[in-house]
Amino acid sequence: MNITDDKSRVAIADQAAAWFVTHRAGPLDERQRTQFFVWLKASPIHMEEYLSIAALESSLGAATEDPETSLESLLEAARRDTSAQVLDLRSGLAASARPPQRARASNPWWLGAAALAGIGMVAAVLVWAFGEGQWLTLPKSYETTHGGQGTWQLADGSVLHLNTDSSVTVRFSDHERLVTLRQGQALFEVAHEAARPFRVSAGDSSTVAVGTEFDVYRRGDATQITVVKGRVVVYPGASAPATAGMAGDEHSLSVSAGQQVTVRSGILPAAPINADLRRAVAWLERQIAFDQQPLDEVAEEFNRYNRISFEIDDPRLRALPVSGIFDAYDPASFAAFLGSLDGVRVERLGTLIRVTNAVADQDSKRPQSH
Repeated sequence: MNITDDKSRVAIADQAAAWFVTHRAGPLDERQRTQFFVWLKASPIHMEEYLSIAALESSLGAATEDPETSLESLLEAARRDTSAQVLDLRSGLAASARPPQRARASNPWWLGAAALAGIGMVAAVLVWAFGEGQWLTLPKSYETTHGGQGTWQLADGSVLHLNTDSSVTVRFSDHERLVTLRQGQALFEVAHEAARPFRVSAGDSSTVAVGTEFDVYRRGDATQITVVKGRVVVYPGASAPATAGMAGDEHSLSVSAGQQVTVRSGILPAAPINADLRRAVAWLERQIAFDQQPLDEVAEEFNRYNRISFEIDDPRLRALPVSGIFDAYDPASFAAFLGSLDGVRVERLGTLIRVTNAVADQDSKRPQSH
């Protein structure tokens, strides 16, 4: 290493220490977080120096027990430290990166800074920095509350959309991108990676894609998969086989854009059906779209998004086919629509909207003759 490289390395070590202290001071704001991402991913050497501080901090405890331990021996030990407490990210760095160089003893202030923070904090920072754990194959969970929706960009560039009352766990490795849909509904815009399939496990189904856009809706014992763009392969069971995504597998079903499959109790249908894409993904625009659907199904959809819920007791009304497009978060408009239908009576009771058969209500109020 020449003098210029040596000075550059020292400067990077100082920057790593400064970030170390900044994290110790408290949560980063949005501007600092962006700057830290840019700095950390600018060069493999930045990561090496950050890890070196972590390993060094782990070694400083030995100096307390043995005052005769030299600084140089501590630094060398820190470089060799493979303790499970230090997250080893160097396997994912560029092949051309130089091996770590010995930290210089001419920067005593950052040695003190390193001693301020525990190794657990360093690990947590690194996990957070790299895609919130996804690049390290650590799970990351996303969820929405009742009535809430959310959108996140994942570490591979894919985009996750979550509908109301939904939750997923994301785990990325060097051979697979795995998402577990624990409940609710999600739409995935998958970044193309031929060598690393994107798999969604939902109940008794597993859907594999390479680069596509598809919606997965889990409810009860059924999971509905709708493909908006590209193609996916759907398997029964929560885990796809090692050959997932390969054509010709008799235990799978290929689903193309504009098609839909419902896996019920782990059983695949004989073939996919044509999908109403407008209705399937209307939730992305905060809408509910329905075409000749039973009223009870439509009411259940409204109940997913709102604290004001619809209640329909009459069997004939529950089966009444209705069509329309409504704001998912405007139950009052849907109630007004129902009230305009012949023979339908709508009553608002606090957080409950009761829908009844007007004719049956009138008959029940008539005096009975004997």
